[in-house]
Amino acid sequence: MMKNELGVTMEHVRCAFCRGKGKDPFGIMSWLSLCCVCQGRGVVQVQAPHVRCAHCQGSGAIKTFTCTVCRGSGVVPAPVGPTTVCPDCQGTGDDASAPAMDCLTCRGRGRVSANAKGVKSQ
Repeated sequence: MMKNELGVTMEHVRCAFCRGKGKDPFGIMSWLSLCCVCQGRGVVQVQAPHVRCAHCQGSGAIKTFTCTVCRGSGVVPAPVGPTTVCPDCQGTGDDASAPAMDCLTCRGRGRVSANAKGVKSQ
């Protein structure tokens, strides 16, 4: 682990989008194309601590697209303070009307602050 110029602790994790292989997992351009998330390194730098992305279930992909919530890393920064399951998506991170889109209430994370206005604590 290391700290960036803003003092935020960062760490390297295996790229979820390409599963650490460094190649485009879907072969859209070519089977030889580098992964668009890790640029062929097989690892990505993320903020620590982190939790699995609820929107893509940690895969880094929604269908053949890079997950817009975690940007393909498969993880998101861990929430600070007490949280509760998002009342709109029930923790899936998906928008009910369009599952490929992330929930607008929790921004695809599946959890919201327990102190948020109108949210019941569990």
